[in-house]
Amino acid sequence: MDEEIKKILEENLKLTQEIHQMTKKIKNYINFQKVMSLIYILLIVVPIILGIIYLPPLLSNLLEQYRGLLGGADASGVIKNPLSGLLQGSPAGLDLNKVDPNSLPPQFRSLLKK
Repeated sequence: MDEEIKKILEENLKLTQEIHQMTKKIKNYINFQKVMSLIYILLIVVPIILGIIYLPPLLSNLLEQYRGLLGGADASGVIKNPLSGLLQGSPAGLDLNKVDPNSLPPQFRSLLKK
């Protein structure tokens, strides 16, 4: 009987060592997954934070350029004349208020009368 108990204890010891090794591997895998999930979160959150910090000044400059191109807006945000910016920035310096209607082709004169 003593021989059987010794044999069972040895077998139990081997199985316990295997379970211990498997537990170590599982623990290492879980720790690795925690680190990877942190990296994934950082890959998502860091660009969002950088975008919140750096994009508004860039976008405001871009929007200012388009506002200048379209004639700008007054303090209430209403665009006064969307074509005024286009005409002021034209190479010919064309101003619709200074154009002589008689110098226009007949098709354009008929459109102006309407």
